[in-house]
Amino acid sequence: MRPLASLTAVVLSAILSVPLAFAQKMDNNDAAAMKQLAQDNLNEVEAGKLAASKAQRPDVKQFGQKMADDHARMFEDLKKLAKTKDVALPDKAALKDLAQTKMLERKSGADFDREFMEHMVKGHEKALLEANATAAKAKDPDFKSAAQQAVYKIQEHLQLAKRIAGGQAGAAGSTTGPITPSSPAAPITPSSPAAPSTPSSPGTPINPGINFSK
Repeated sequence: MRPLASLTAVVLSAILSVPLAFAQKMDNNDAAAMKQLAQDNLNEVEAGKLAASKAQRPDVKQFGQKMADDHARMFEDLKKLAKTKDVALPDKAALKDLAQTKMLERKSGADFDREFMEHMVKGHEKALLEANATAAKAKDPDFKSAAQQAVYKIQEHLQLAKRIAGGQAGAAGSTTGPITPSSPAAPITPSSPAAPSTPSSPGTPINPGINFSK
């Protein structure tokens, strides 16, 4: 009777584990938003790499490297979360964004720096609105936390992009201080109790109610 009891215990354990596996499955809207957020991160990684290799000004190069590093880290965190939610994420930049990157590749020197930073300001303004909307609408607490982290990082990038773009016109003979790399964001812990998300650094308060990139 002992082998039979052991087999019964194994089968019972397997049955009980099934609901736990499916308990993490996300709402379709959240899953779609997670895929878009991942796509935006991949697009920004490629744009950042381009600026890091092609920009003329040191501050634009540093900004590009920061973009590539920050968004690569955000994508990896999101990928880990997606595995626990049974969501398949994209693994390369979108063709539409690659086309925009190709257009920027045709520029060089000061023209590239100016157009790249203008693109970064406009893209991050749009991304900030979208990320705020995503964070506000998200139902899954883990994904909501990830979206809120994205909001804070995008706002940081936007403020930095505006500073660099605004200083290009009159900064031909001046130098801008090096950009301090961001410290890695705290990892997202799936299925943890929802808690208010606090920004990594103090800044302008975010209004999650406004209506995520580039």
